Amino acid sequence: MYDIIKKWYWYDWMVFAVRSIWLLSVLIGLWEFHDDLSFPLWILFGLPFIVFSVPFLIQQFYRKYFILTEIIISGSYCIILAFVLHDALWQFIPIAFVIGFYSIQSVYIWSGPLTIVAIPFIIGMVTDQSLADTVVRLMTNYGVAFGLGYAFQLLVTNHKQGLIIREQNSVLEQYVHQVEQLTLLEERNRLSRELRDTVGHTFTTMIMGMESISSSLADEKVEHKLNALLDSARDGLKDMRLLVNQLEPSTMDLSLIQYAKQLMNKFMESTDTSVKFRCFGDEYSLPKAVKLTIIRCIQEALTNAVRHGRASEIKVSLYFDSLELRLQVEDNGVKERGKKMELGFGLSAMKERLQALQGNLSIHTDNIEETVVICTIPRNSEDNTEAIKVVLVDDQRIILDSLRTALEIQSQLQIVGMAESGEEALTLCTQTQPDIVLMDVNMPNMNGIEAMEVIKEKNSMIKVVILSSFEDVNQAVEALQKGANGYLLKSIQPKELMETLRFIHRGDTIIHHEIANQVFEELKDRNVSYEEYNKNDYGLTPRELEIINYLAKGLRYKAIAARLYLSEGTVRNYASDMYAKLNVSNRDQAIEKCLEEGLIAK
Repeated sequence: MYDIIKKWYWYDWMVFAVRSIWLLSVLIGLWEFHDDLSFPLWILFGLPFIVFSVPFLIQQFYRKYFILTEIIISGSYCIILAFVLHDALWQFIPIAFVIGFYSIQSVYIWSGPLTIVAIPFIIGMVTDQSLADTVVRLMTNYGVAFGLGYAFQLLVTNHKQGLIIREQNSVLEQYVHQVEQLTLLEERNRLSRELRDTVGHTFTTMIMGMESISSSLADEKVEHKLNALLDSARDGLKDMRLLVNQLEPSTMDLSLIQYAKQLMNKFMESTDTSVKFRCFGDEYSLPKAVKLTIIRCIQEALTNAVRHGRASEIKVSLYFDSLELRLQVEDNGVKERGKKMELGFGLSAMKERLQALQGNLSIHTDNIEETVVICTIPRNSEDNTEAIKVVLVDDQRIILDSLRTALEIQSQLQIVGMAESGEEALTLCTQTQPDIVLMDVNMPNMNGIEAMEVIKEKNSMIKVVILSSFEDVNQAVEALQKGANGYLLKSIQPKELMETLRFIHRGDTIIHHEIANQVFEELKDRNVSYEEYNKNDYGLTPRELEIINYLAKGLRYKAIAARLYLSEGTVRNYASDMYAKLNVSNRDQAIEKCLEEGLIAK
């Protein structure tokens, strides 16, 4: 009962006061005339309390039956009271005012006639009033009381609507302000990412390519022009990095918890709504896209709770589970009974954002006075694995810096060291024990292949990828024979390089597609068995066998790429290398040969 009463507005208390004054006046009147009445005192004074209490309780728990109950119980009592005490003709006036006040919408169509006509007519009959007196005195006075109550209800309704409009304006102003801020953050984050992934990678590739050919130029004029282009490209890369750092939103450097608290504090200041925040589990590092999505969801859930549910209390909970990030928002807003919760524009946008991150949105409204919004985003499986530790080796510092710039933006790769010679690489590998060494082949004193042999002798688990500036088939064959896990050209695109390193870490051996055919032809000419590096006579890697199996089932490159989470171009490169190893020219011949050799099942 206390929880219900504490939600009353000032007009609820005013109506309660009117009914209380009515009860008090009845009790005083009965006390003055109780000697003239032959009723026991407990009935005489107990009945008014029953008449006062029953409609009051019905109003709190079964509101739609309140007016009918008030008319029947209070009206009947006033009729009996007028019959017993003729001076109590006017005791129904306060009740008529209350009935008029609560006759909202179309209820007045039946409550008005009962209050203004039926009850006064019966009171006139039991008190022997003439028809004229009944109409002029009773019906008119009761009608005025009912009308005043109904008019007061209209004033209160207008007042409530004004308050709601002001509250809605406050919420909308806060919502628009937050949308502007978050949209700006998202756009700046998108622009910085696009610049880094496109322009930055283009500059890096240009610098690596020009550095790789600068040493082979004999013409000093051409070399001078190339160096000028190199300087220009380096300056452009430097300017681009500076621009990216300026564009990246500094506010997103805050943790998700800090940003959420900041948002909720501003919301409470703008709307006077109580928001309680709780956090479960240890906060872990999250991508900016996930942070922005969760912040958007919090903002939308808070705004909906106040705008549509008129909630006064909201609970926000963040759960940092090992498998998923979960946001739960509960509010005490009132919902229409039986009305299904529909996804409006804001909630639909929330759902789309979550689905873009493989997340989900669910809304629960089992209780009409409570709504629970739950947003979940799974943790990326790759984020749960340890980063691949990489050591970079090249005798040219600019190449090292360019490779580091291209690779360090990947959360799955960790650059644990850089060396400028084969000797430094040996020391660094002993100290850091990397997963992969990405090493230039042409270095003074100890070249990349020689350094690789020593690294492999000390720790055969370290995978070594040889980088070369030129398409040297003999060099590639020598590297592979001596244990290289990959042979790549420096002209490789940064995105392809990152993908290739992940494949090599999983156990694949990768040869740059531009020289792969020539390398395998040379291996055949030398009668070199590739079996020590692979598990079949043709040197097909597990990934290539996986792709040929899908091809045998009739899948296209695009469908295979989707299943293996690769790009379509990467699948085509694998297929091209596989055709070269099998000495065939198309997929049908490759499938037929693999079936004949028992490499795939029929």
